[in-house]
Amino acid sequence: MCPDCNRRLKAHSCYSRHFRDENGKRYYGWVAQVHCADCDTYPALIPDFLMPYKHYEASVIEAEIARAEGTGPPGLSSCQADESTVRGWINQFKERGARAAGWLTSILLDVYERHISAVKTRNKGLLDQLRRLAREFQVPADGSVIGNVNIILTRYNHGFL
Repeated sequence: MCPDCNRRLKAHSCYSRHFRDENGKRYYGWVAQVHCADCDTYPALIPDFLMPYKHYEASVIEAEIARAEGTGPPGLSSCQADESTVRGWINQFKERGARAAGWLTSILLDVYERHISAVKTRNKGLLDQLRRLAREFQVPADGSVIGNVNIILTRYNHGFL
């Protein structure tokens, strides 16, 4: 469904996209692009293990955010991204993650008429809050938190992390 007008999309094309793992190794994959005839847009269907406008896998970015929140594995990071890149991920996540938590809470209430007690998410890192909220939706259990949240947000036309 189109993220702008909620109409059916039609397959249009695909393009090659590169991404990197935690060691900085570059991989290539294909991203499908679809067309909405009603609003004349061409959204890309980015897989859940990638993030829009990011070159590293979502799991790598998520691990760095968890480490910054103090919930990741202790020790030095094995990520090969520049320190400034990692800081950018963390700062962007603080802003977009708080907004995403609000959207998920709103979707639960508006669509499913359910809510999550603030006690269950209070005093937790933002990544843990999102993990708890994402459990309320039907998404793959083995996916990354960021990937699952992006699936939910795009499904309900609320953007992405």
